[in-house]
Amino acid sequence: MSLTRRLILSAAVLMTFFLGLTGLALDRAFVNSQLAGQSERLFIRVFNLLSVAELDDITLSLPRFLREDRFNSRESGLIGIVLDAKRQSAWESQSSEWFTELEWLRAKPNLAAGGEEFGAYGDYVYQRNGFVWEDATGHDRYFEFWVLEDAQPFKRSIQTFRRQLWGGLGAVSLALLLVMFLVTAWGLKPLRQLTQHLNRIRTGDADQLIGQYPKELTPLTDSLNQLLKAEQNQRERYRKAMADLAHSLKTPLALMRTLSAGDQAVLNEQVDRMDQIVRYQLQRAVTDARSGPVLGQRCDLHAAVTRLGKALEKAFHSEDKVLDLPENGTTLFVAMDSNDVLEVLGNLIENGFKYGRSVISVGYEQRTEEPNMVLVHIDDDGPGLSELAREQVLTRGKRFDTIQPGHGIGLAMVNDILASYRVELNIANGPLGGARFSLTLPIAR
Repeated sequence: MSLTRRLILSAAVLMTFFLGLTGLALDRAFVNSQLAGQSERLFIRVFNLLSVAELDDITLSLPRFLREDRFNSRESGLIGIVLDAKRQSAWESQSSEWFTELEWLRAKPNLAAGGEEFGAYGDYVYQRNGFVWEDATGHDRYFEFWVLEDAQPFKRSIQTFRRQLWGGLGAVSLALLLVMFLVTAWGLKPLRQLTQHLNRIRTGDADQLIGQYPKELTPLTDSLNQLLKAEQNQRERYRKAMADLAHSLKTPLALMRTLSAGDQAVLNEQVDRMDQIVRYQLQRAVTDARSGPVLGQRCDLHAAVTRLGKALEKAFHSEDKVLDLPENGTTLFVAMDSNDVLEVLGNLIENGFKYGRSVISVGYEQRTEEPNMVLVHIDDDGPGLSELAREQVLTRGKRFDTIQPGHGIGLAMVNDILASYRVELNIANGPLGGARFSLTLPIAR
């Protein structure tokens, strides 16, 4: 059952219960009010009869014709009767000629002196009062005054009230249910909007929950957006990792193609390197991006550059190109993972081999103003990069050269790795006439 139906059904049940109780209370109050009013009117008529009654010796007499015409008319529905102590008629109004319930009146027991009774019987409502007179002989005489009135007008008024009451309550219930439905629809509109946005995300038309939501739903939508963002980032990391893995394996594979049957040591080295690359890229795919250097990470910069240089020189041995490496007499450690260093410098030096004409140079520079950093330059004597190309070359999949093989992800991968260490890659014109890639790496202490 939908949430809207549950709310409407609950409201209908509660409304029926409370409005039903309200209707019963109003009905009872109205009936009691009508009975009280009817009793009061009949009581006044009893005293009107009493006011014109006279006791002559031992006989009670009342006028044959009374001032209230309804007592004088046979079809008026208003009847007056006086009974004595023996339940015999001492006086009857002209309107009692067709009254058929006289025996029932006589069968009722006498009231106590000063007593009264109001009730209904058959088609009549009645009021009776008992009075005692002292006759001429000094004896008490008991007389019972009855006033009966046709109950049909009384019943019709109650029926009319009940029709109006329950009809009105029914109309109010329908109106309240309609208002409740509209209020519920308005109140649940953010949930329907949330459902629509989730369906759009499921069908791929959107990637985030958008729009303004009530403050009660904001924690939910924020959590869902965070979850969606994390899932998208994880998926993007997997995609990038697979592309980076393919890109990273190109150099070892190219080198292995150039090996002869006797280069078993080099082959084993490249197989180990490929195994490291696979494990490294898979690890990057399932871990979050770093926000800076990790404590305890160390990599011998010169050893990594030398290792890369030997491998790339063999891979590009058929081309007449020279790699100029610095002569570093002291060991220089940088605060980076060795695999990250090999990925970054390997891509940059490989690009130098691809686009340089004859010379590729790697240099280090330590500045006095930054004693904890080392500036690394990779230069080539190729055509270089224009200002526009420098801004766009770091975009994943963007290539400015279609002659050399590649997918345009090497420099983007380099930029991603460096960004995780908060290191910026700068591209400028180098002293050899081609491009210069510069990066400032933190020194491990």
